[in-house]
Amino acid sequence: MIMKQFLRKTMKNVAAYVELFLSAVLVFVIVVLIIKLIGQCFFDIWHDKIKLEYYMEYIMSLAIGVEFVKMLCTHKPGTIIEVLLFATARQMIVEHLNVYETLVGIGAIAALFAIRKFLFCSFDEADHMICRGSQTVARANFISGTNIPEEKTKLLRDVISEKLQDEGKNVSIGACVYYQDCALRVDNVKQGVVTRVEVIKNL
Repeated sequence: MIMKQFLRKTMKNVAAYVELFLSAVLVFVIVVLIIKLIGQCFFDIWHDKIKLEYYMEYIMSLAIGVEFVKMLCTHKPGTIIEVLLFATARQMIVEHLNVYETLVGIGAIAALFAIRKFLFCSFDEADHMICRGSQTVARANFISGTNIPEEKTKLLRDVISEKLQDEGKNVSIGACVYYQDCALRVDNVKQGVVTRVEVIKNL
């Protein structure tokens, strides 16, 4: 089971590198388009043919592209909201919308801000893996890609049990302890001993 999870984790890492490569390609395209836009801007100014609406649409499209790159790289829900905000704002600014369409756009932006403020928490996007309680902290850090700030030679079951006792909590299934960028959750207990621990990594 641990090997299966490790292979799944490896495939996710490979997919992440592919996404980073695609992000790099998109960044290259955006940089080329920015250089092209600057050259075109000087040409239009020189020939007195500059059109503000065209440049606003162009720049907003580039901004959406930049936010899309951030979304591919970070995988955080906040970046998805930012992409939607830019896309909605671009539609409202560039297009000549009527009153009702403008009100709908304003409502959509307000809803996106409300979602980001009230519905997101630090562990909305998380990666998790089930580890044996007999595994060391160092081993758990390696296979899960986390950095549990405890002594590397300590066993996971001892770490989570001691932490729960220090916090005055019972060692039971579902009990959690939290660190700055990760958390440990009791996944299974047999005869009072933690046998499986879920390692949760905040993305």
